[in-house]
Amino acid sequence: MADGQDWNTVSFTKRPSKPPSAAANKQEFNKALREGGSIESTKKFAGGKNTALATAGAGINAARLDAETEELRHQKVDIGLSKAIQQARMAKGVTQDALAKQLNIDKKIIAEYENGKAIPNGQVIANIERALGTKLPRPPKK
Repeated sequence: MADGQDWNTVSFTKRPSKPPSAAANKQEFNKALREGGSIESTKKFAGGKNTALATAGAGINAARLDAETEELRHQKVDIGLSKAIQQARMAKGVTQDALAKQLNIDKKIIAEYENGKAIPNGQVIANIERALGTKLPRPPKK
């Protein structure tokens, strides 16, 4: 047999180290109450959460948002653009579904552009122009 071999059984246990139990803290708290000792309590602000950075300037931003009176909305497609897309598509004899397949986009996007509900995207408008072979009116820049 090997001289350096240890044949005794070894068992490994994975016991997590326990923090001081809450019951012991309550016992100490109640004991101090009974004896009339001094008790200090502090409230943790956002304890256990990683919100230190998020709450640091929250008061400033909240006040700025309250003072803001302007109503913010996304810019929608102009009616002229939506009608131009419809007319060019119909003149070419292409359906919304066929145009969407040609552009490799969802047909809902074409429908939104023609209904005037879409948020204008320059790339999509350029692709529609190229597919229909016409120049479409662009929305004004901000």
